[in-house]
Amino acid sequence: MDKQQTPKSIQLTLPADMEYALVARLALNGFGLLVGLDVDLLDDLRTVTNECCDCLLHQAVSLREITISAQLRENRLHCRFCAVRGDEPTREELQDMEITRCILESLLPDVELHCDKDGVCCIELSMPV
Repeated sequence: MDKQQTPKSIQLTLPADMEYALVARLALNGFGLLVGLDVDLLDDLRTVTNECCDCLLHQAVSLREITISAQLRENRLHCRFCAVRGDEPTREELQDMEITRCILESLLPDVELHCDKDGVCCIELSMPV
């Protein structure tokens, strides 16, 4: 596929279950490959995808879905992981947001966690291409 045919963005909505993190990793790594990420960054993207899904699944309110989008903009891959919440409280132990932030920032310095009273609702990050 030549550069003119390379897609500029993708969006994926998955059930809120950790086993679907595999689908998220495959989709984002495939997109990362298409936009030119090197092997080391693809590995970081795989790890970050897992951490983001895990973080969103361990919140005070149940999730129905996780929406993931990725976009190539200004020579950077921008990714967004958002929780589509349900109404039921969970019995999940809330993850420490600072630990999550530290793990993500150890791989990618450009990370933003958006939080509300129920925990993390969205994670945005970017990496150079």
